[in-house]
Amino acid sequence: MDRAGAGGLSARPARSGLICGSRLSLVPMFHQEEIVMRKSGTQSETFNKIVEASLQLFNQEGERVITTNHIAERMNISTGKLYYHFRNKEEIINELYHRYVKGMAEQLSAALNHNNSIEAMVMAMEKTLRHIWSFRFLPKSLPSLFCVNPQLEEEHQQLSRGQLNSKLGQLFASLREQGMLLVDDQQLVHLVQHFQMVQTGWVNTIKQNASAAELDKLIQSGCRSLMFLLAPYVSPRFQSPFERVFSRYA
Repeated sequence: MDRAGAGGLSARPARSGLICGSRLSLVPMFHQEEIVMRKSGTQSETFNKIVEASLQLFNQEGERVITTNHIAERMNISTGKLYYHFRNKEEIINELYHRYVKGMAEQLSAALNHNNSIEAMVMAMEKTLRHIWSFRFLPKSLPSLFCVNPQLEEEHQQLSRGQLNSKLGQLFASLREQGMLLVDDQQLVHLVQHFQMVQTGWVNTIKQNASAAELDKLIQSGCRSLMFLLAPYVSPRFQSPFERVFSRYA
């Protein structure tokens, strides 16, 4: 789709809204066995550098205006060398999406291993928000990507809303078992849904190239918003330590 893109950064198209059907259909998502082959340690240095350069450009400029030519130019390689590793931009986005979800799952797993501490839970929130920020183009671009790639949307349902919601539900259920949260099963389901909405939607409120100082403040604000969601369900026994941690983000 994107091999006919402009050859240089100066030729980027103007930003515009997306109309479904205005872009060519994307190639199918990787089959599961192809994903397994791309686990860390089996990828070439060039492969990873292409992914990293693409992530930087997508975050800085927005996915919509970046072509494989722009990525090759940023890396100072030929497009032929880029196409040796990725057939088109959509394959790069697919790879980035799986790295994004993998990182989210790792943060939730870490929180599950340290779920007896409110401090550890909030630290996991901070790390998760920083991870989301490092892939900030994705939450902003997913609706338009789904418009032309229904298989990516299906993958999102299975991995993000399925796997990640399941892990987050396990975390909250564990906190309930410890007596930290007082929620019934229905409340737990709604808490997971709202928590994910605030967590992933948070990045859409931030300008694309926020400074490090601005980002630190915004992450504090994001953590405060997430703690607000949990506050009504915190048990009396954990109220004091929860409020102590919450006060750091006031």
